[in-house]
Amino acid sequence: MENKNVSEKSDSQLIRMGIPSKGRMASETQEFLDSCGFKLRRNRQQYIGWLEGFPNIQIVFQRQKDIINGVFNGNLEFGIVGFDILTELTLKDPNKIVIIHENLEFGKCTLEVSIPENWKEISMKDLKQRKQILRIASKFPLLTKDFFGRHELDFELIKAEGTIEVAPTLGYSDIIVELVSTGQTLKDNRLKMLQDGCVLQSQACFIANRKILKQNQIVLDISSTFLEYFEATIRAKEYVSVFINMRGKDPENIAKKMFTKESLKGLQGPTISPVISSEGGSWFAIHIIVEKRKLTETIRALREIGGSGVVVSPTLFIFEEEPKRYKELLKNLEDK
Repeated sequence: MENKNVSEKSDSQLIRMGIPSKGRMASETQEFLDSCGFKLRRNRQQYIGWLEGFPNIQIVFQRQKDIINGVFNGNLEFGIVGFDILTELTLKDPNKIVIIHENLEFGKCTLEVSIPENWKEISMKDLKQRKQILRIASKFPLLTKDFFGRHELDFELIKAEGTIEVAPTLGYSDIIVELVSTGQTLKDNRLKMLQDGCVLQSQACFIANRKILKQNQIVLDISSTFLEYFEATIRAKEYVSVFINMRGKDPENIAKKMFTKESLKGLQGPTISPVISSEGGSWFAIHIIVEKRKLTETIRALREIGGSGVVVSPTLFIFEEEPKRYKELLKNLEDK
């Protein structure tokens, strides 16, 4: 397909996808798209970009809040955002946005209740025993209100901006509800998480405008393409390709030996091909796809049945006949 700058296309022809413009989510989103084979191009200092080979798809670099609002209102067809902020902003009206893929395997963090480390409490039940109105600083007021309401605690929400881990130290709040990835920032500010204080587990997700997906077949088809490559890339990260040579009478005989080893069955079975050797003899090349965590076990099993010259390479994509999530998407669109 001919590459063109999407700015040459009229607005009515463009299909827009918003991705984060700053921070860790921005860099990880771009790395993920690149690993999926989508080459992102962006004019310097502009908030508009495009994907090579997809001239009708415009990439819009925005804050996550603006991406969610854009998809919600239909100004963007697609978006990649964190599940945390998506849930916060759509808690009262979740049906205009559909989550096509709920876990893109990056941007992982948790929304946690954290208290001063010198407090003796370790659980939400313990907090209730303090018998006080807790002042809570959080950038997620709706999720915080819902969580503390379910635990029947008295609280007061404090408007929070910027770095809120310092709020208890400065006396602005008693506790905080904030995103945690490594937990180091909490330790630096003498805070600790409660054992049962996880409000939400979050990661990057792929979203779309429900109404547009239902009414525009082209947009729906593009969602299928993205989903195919996203799924195939995520699945492939867990596997490697293993190549090895082996002497044998014929492929069937070698296959029988391999099937006696549980670790050598691969995804659907090995691929066995004859090797034309200048040294003569009956040699075959074997290729199997195995889980990365079982690689040592696989190599050992191959050697036990006479294999030699093991070569291991990364697997970029593993495609299914049709992604399960796409079937779920179609059903979701029919149901609502």
